[in-house]
Amino acid sequence: MRGARGKGGPLRLGRRVFAIRHADVVEVLRRDLDFSIAPVNASRIDAVNGGAFILGMDRSPELTRERAALYRALGRIDLATIADKTRAAARDSVAAGAPRFDAIADYARPIALSTASAIFGIAPANRDLFAEVVRAIFHHTFLNIGGDAKIEARALSAAPLMRDWFTVEIDRRRRSGDLGADLMGALLADGALDDDAVRRTLGGMLVGSVDTTTSTFARVFSVVRDDAGLAGRMLERWRSGLDIHGYCLDALRRWPHNPILLREAAADTVLAGVEIKAGTRVIAWTQAAMQDPDAFPDPGETRPDRPMAAYLHFGGGLHPCAGRVVNAIQIPLLVGTLLDAGARPDGAMKWVGPFPDRMPVRIDKGAAR
Repeated sequence: MRGARGKGGPLRLGRRVFAIRHADVVEVLRRDLDFSIAPVNASRIDAVNGGAFILGMDRSPELTRERAALYRALGRIDLATIADKTRAAARDSVAAGAPRFDAIADYARPIALSTASAIFGIAPANRDLFAEVVRAIFHHTFLNIGGDAKIEARALSAAPLMRDWFTVEIDRRRRSGDLGADLMGALLADGALDDDAVRRTLGGMLVGSVDTTTSTFARVFSVVRDDAGLAGRMLERWRSGLDIHGYCLDALRRWPHNPILLREAAADTVLAGVEIKAGTRVIAWTQAAMQDPDAFPDPGETRPDRPMAAYLHFGGGLHPCAGRVVNAIQIPLLVGTLLDAGARPDGAMKWVGPFPDRMPVRIDKGAAR
């Protein structure tokens, strides 16, 4: 998978069609009336979220209304404060850590959880439970493609906890009259959605936040630390006060956190000359597409200056990841701070299912600035 290249037209395997070239993947995501998302995501999202979320909705008045409300509310989030708090938390975590510590369990995941609490407006007292509830729901909602019954049962057990956390806090804010300055407060103040729709929107956003950030960070840092030249260029840029977001995105091409996106043909149609019957599952192979030299010249090189619109890490078309603006802040800060501290791998990364869960590193104090 890590060596996939975006060559050749759509490939049919049984009742599945793989879009491989960058142009074909972009077309699948753009043609949302032909290639639907609801048959892929809606039932799982509805079951765990207690109702719909935009990533399970096809084009409709409901989607238009709820997405517009979400983006208006996101526009009111203080991104500068999020950046300041992430930077401070990353520096404090590294400074307080032992020479050998876990870059996921002791660093990236706790910071991602704190950011999620600050944005979405809930802060359960049991942080470990909070983290596991979010992971369990995310696992089933977006990764349980094969319908594993144990993964589903775990998510359905976790779902009432998340719904209750949001319901209780929304009710508390309504009674107090202080709606808050976070995403929850912005949605409540906007008034376009009722309280249940606010809860559904926040729930859908939350479950895609923590482990997406953690998985993205883990992959980017692993790629960078395996490439001394790349690490050196990024560190030089970081210490010069320049943005390393472009480098992070391009490093993530080499090991993306989400290598495919799924859609289903809504009716008989054609993609790049290949006939596709209604009901066919279409796999948009974003990993291969981001190795397509037509979109990424010299794809084997990791560069910071490629067009941002070409990347497919966070979806596209009608359904891009709404949290991508926060990831654009957090990932470079998490990676850059650890590089600046002189961190290097000190053991193999450990996994829990599809999630990177442990990544031991050692801080080389002589390399830190």
